[in-house]
Amino acid sequence: MKTISFQNLFRYVNRKNRKDLFVVIQKTNKPFINNYGEIPGYINAADGDPWDIIVPGYPKLDTEKPIKLKKLLGVYTIPNGNHKLIVDVHSQHTRDEDLFRREVNTFRRKYEKHTKLHGSIIYF
Repeated sequence: MKTISFQNLFRYVNRKNRKDLFVVIQKTNKPFINNYGEIPGYINAADGDPWDIIVPGYPKLDTEKPIKLKKLLGVYTIPNGNHKLIVDVHSQHTRDEDLFRREVNTFRRKYEKHTKLHGSIIYF
């Protein structure tokens, strides 16, 4: 596992000839969103844990097994650097765009209420 900055991870994820990347959806007791997880092997220096991801717009996806990352759609930037990557994945389900927006906004609202940190959503 290696520590990687957001800028370098962004460049890597968006490279045309990158190797496949996988995300893992975590089981959570109090989720702010259906699909919250991480990119194993890529560490965020802000908290020393793998980069956090949210996969909005889908029904609950399988947990604890790798799912192939399709695209980085945006980032929820947080002042302490513990940003949340907004991603799309390869799935048998079709992403619902209305649910996507609602889930991102709900996640942001609940996360900010829980942490008292206010961030910004940036879409790519």
